[in-house]
Amino acid sequence: MPVVEAVSQIKQAFKANIKPGAILWVFMLLFFAANATSATFSSGLGRVSALKSSVGYPFSFGVYVLSAALLPEILKIIFFQQGKTNAKNLHNLLFVGLLFGCIGIITDIFYSYQALWFGEGNGLQTLLFKAFVDQFVYSPVANFLLVTIFFLRENGIRAEAMRRILTPQFALVKVLPVVVAGWCVWIPGVMLVYSMPTTLQLPVASLILCFWVLIFSFVAEQKPAPTATV
Repeated sequence: MPVVEAVSQIKQAFKANIKPGAILWVFMLLFFAANATSATFSSGLGRVSALKSSVGYPFSFGVYVLSAALLPEILKIIFFQQGKTNAKNLHNLLFVGLLFGCIGIITDIFYSYQALWFGEGNGLQTLLFKAFVDQFVYSPVANFLLVTIFFLRENGIRAEAMRRILTPQFALVKVLPVVVAGWCVWIPGVMLVYSMPTTLQLPVASLILCFWVLIFSFVAEQKPAPTATV
């Protein structure tokens, strides 16, 4: 039954992602502390903010390519392929890089609209509104599209694959576990993101994304059947 399978997948997703998520929660607390107590750290963030403002969407594209595609692929080659590259590395880099570069631009636009809808303050009510829209509206839609793209990559753009995508089972078994896995990290993560000035939100999100992808990559290499997230 799809529901039983979905519950099983969700449990696996939670177990696979809660420990990496906890590592990131600690990282986020350290980030908060450094920003609050270190003038050098906050000054560095200010320079990143200025660069983001001057470059615009190419910055959004590039920083997501770096965070979600280039750095993880390089570390995979170093630690799990004994430094040897192959054609699959280049293919993955091009595919994932282009995909997440576009996601970086879309996310940047979304953050801008969040600032328009709810303001640029970082009060608790504002943060909760933004986090709710982010995680319970934007995230499910974005993850559905991402899972669909990777599913079509593996199965080909065929009529049978398209029919499977449009079934409740696909949403329950394929998409919902990914959404739950993402909540392990991004519910506290977006609180950090939205506490930053608007021009810093995408760079901070890309930093969280980078740590998440790296941590999950190491977990994935050491476990036989993990549940991936995006």
